[in-house]
Amino acid sequence: MPLFQYKVIRVRKLSIATTISVHPERGVVVRAPFWLSSSAIQKFVEEKSEWINKHLKKIGSTVPEKKYLEGEMHLYFGQEYPLKINLINTPIRTSVEMAENSIKVDLYQGHTEDKKGLEIKEGLLRWYLETGISVITEKVNFYTEKVGVNYSRIDIKKVSSIWGSCSPNNRLSFNRKLIMAPHEVVDYVIIHEICHLVHRNHSSRFWALVAKYDPKYKEHRRWLYRNHLLLSI
Repeated sequence: MPLFQYKVIRVRKLSIATTISVHPERGVVVRAPFWLSSSAIQKFVEEKSEWINKHLKKIGSTVPEKKYLEGEMHLYFGQEYPLKINLINTPIRTSVEMAENSIKVDLYQGHTEDKKGLEIKEGLLRWYLETGISVITEKVNFYTEKVGVNYSRIDIKKVSSIWGSCSPNNRLSFNRKLIMAPHEVVDYVIIHEICHLVHRNHSSRFWALVAKYDPKYKEHRRWLYRNHLLLSI
């Protein structure tokens, strides 16, 4: 499942190549021959994700670059919290935790200023990964029981061009940046991938199953499309 929403236009010509365009108003548009399967189109889009994200940023990115300073706001499940930096006298590994409506960072004060920013960024990345493993596993177990399916493994990706995926051997993978999105949006991505354990395509039956467990899935999908650039560390 890519980080962005895209529209597929089927063309009734045997010789047409599959193409992608990015528009300020229409977003990402894929033109594909009518005979090409949905899974093949999704694979093609995922392969072009880097190019698509590059062009999406060109037409819509106004997100300021993070500085990793005291009081800077960072997202955690759809809510913004200020960084609270706690300087420690002895050398330690930078650690991050939620504390008193802020994101508390324990940081060795002996680092240079440039190194401090890098350490805070790396600490946040580890924290999102560790939190993601716990929260997403709990959510996956909840929804797989409801749907009545089983998975083989859950992975939280450190770097990924997609929000989630379901492999042929029932391995579910998710992007750790999801921890910055609202819970209902995280649930949508999880439900989306779990439903692929039943339907390995994006057929009407697949979307009907998604809607059964997330009636507002279209709203949550739009949220990701409109806000995915905000989910940056």
